[in-house]
Amino acid sequence: MKKALMLFILVLVSTGMVFAAGQGEAKAKGAVAPVLKIWAVKAAEVPVDTENLANWKEIQKDTGVKINWQLISTQVKDHKFNLLMASGELPDVVAYYEGKGGHSSINRFGQEGAFIPLEDMIEKYAPNLKKVLLEDQKIKDMITAPDGHIYFVPMLAAIKAARGWYIRYDWLDKLGLKVPKTTDELYNVLVAFRDRDPNGNGKKDEIPLVFRRRGDDAFYNIQAFAYAFDADMGWVLRGNTVHYGPAEPQYKDYLQYIHKLYSAKLIDQEVLTRPGNPRNELFGKNLAGCIHDWFASTASLNDTLKDKIPGFNLRHMPPPVGTAKKPYTRIQMSRVRKDGGWAITSANKHPVETIKMMDFIYSKKGIILTNFGVEGRDYTMVNGVPTYTDLIKHNPNGLGFHEALVTEGCQWKIGMVQDINYEKQFANKIAFAARKDYQDHYIIDAFPMLSFTEEETNVLKDKYSQIRSYVLENTAKFMVGARPVSQFDQFVKELNGMGLKEVTAIYQKAYDRKFGK
Repeated sequence: MKKALMLFILVLVSTGMVFAAGQGEAKAKGAVAPVLKIWAVKAAEVPVDTENLANWKEIQKDTGVKINWQLISTQVKDHKFNLLMASGELPDVVAYYEGKGGHSSINRFGQEGAFIPLEDMIEKYAPNLKKVLLEDQKIKDMITAPDGHIYFVPMLAAIKAARGWYIRYDWLDKLGLKVPKTTDELYNVLVAFRDRDPNGNGKKDEIPLVFRRRGDDAFYNIQAFAYAFDADMGWVLRGNTVHYGPAEPQYKDYLQYIHKLYSAKLIDQEVLTRPGNPRNELFGKNLAGCIHDWFASTASLNDTLKDKIPGFNLRHMPPPVGTAKKPYTRIQMSRVRKDGGWAITSANKHPVETIKMMDFIYSKKGIILTNFGVEGRDYTMVNGVPTYTDLIKHNPNGLGFHEALVTEGCQWKIGMVQDINYEKQFANKIAFAARKDYQDHYIIDAFPMLSFTEEETNVLKDKYSQIRSYVLENTAKFMVGARPVSQFDQFVKELNGMGLKEVTAIYQKAYDRKFGK
């Protein structure tokens, strides 16, 4: 804490003249624009020409700064971040997140002095950020570190419903089947997809159930099956008591089910290794029948494949129910996205200009530029609403909707505010109906975002990271049959031997600290 304060004071002293001058002087005639080096995780695995982004040229012009981007692949982001922090040679801004862990590393390194507290600068220099991050208590609580400081400006979502189940209604109709509502009904439907040639090519080549993510990350979507059995792959509340889902008895039911699907070849047998985008590839080849994935991009296949596959009809279905009392999911989009945001490092010599640039991103014009791009190129105004051009909707290079936006500098994983009109255009009517149905009927509260002390964070970094990796590794083994589900009790003992009880106690303490006993 003292180290962080001293570093912040040094930054204030060394940049005092700039503070006094403010943004206006930076834009004055003859002034040299501050250069900000920004290390950021890619929003999509597509090439981006960071030197020629029309929207970011506008942002730089309006804020009086120059930005040098270093974009990092999502596949190596954690490794690269660790190397960056170990090097001691920090850029000016870091836009990093760690999956479900969100911004815990940013908070931890902030408390150690690598990132500077932002709340005082937000109060003084950033009215747009102040209105949202300081005056909205729920958001403020979510982004405040255990030491009481705010170390990052978050990415804010416009929607709550994120992902759900989709199934081929054209295949169901061809085979005379109904939309499955239970896990047993889903199993029988998938068997029919496997055996009864719904794609009509005379071959037994259908892959009934596919998932888009690769490797261990495939469980990003496979875990949706856990809720059918009132299980969870992460932390869960039972009343006010914190439990680790994979150590609960019902997790065994989930494992038995996904093993049953996989052993019957109803799940893509290459789910853990298939490269590229299995969703687009396998549905595009008319081989796939069912998936759990993002609402908008999955529903968009109905538009992109309608001419290629006559009658193609991929629509949502309710979460299947196994032993749970009702259909539900905890998969949702938090207002504060866990996969986006940025922080100012202690090496930054222009923190005021930086926080003002971040504040501009939260302004009305900044929201337009980061969601829709530049008028006339990326969007036009239709009835007062920014509406994407064919450069985005029907990209001449064959890029999908999201990928096209990313190449234009939009929808990056930074401290930005997603606009609901982006979501409405990204999502067709099929996606909109799916989102509304899930939001109205199936989404229940997710496990809350907690903050940890430096001591707690060190224990979690040492023990929970190993536990999480072990859970993913063994869940994969249980699914493919490399480890029999009959060893589940032994698996739980192994988790406890790795320190699960101590980790659970830390989560319980953090929960009690935030919400009261």
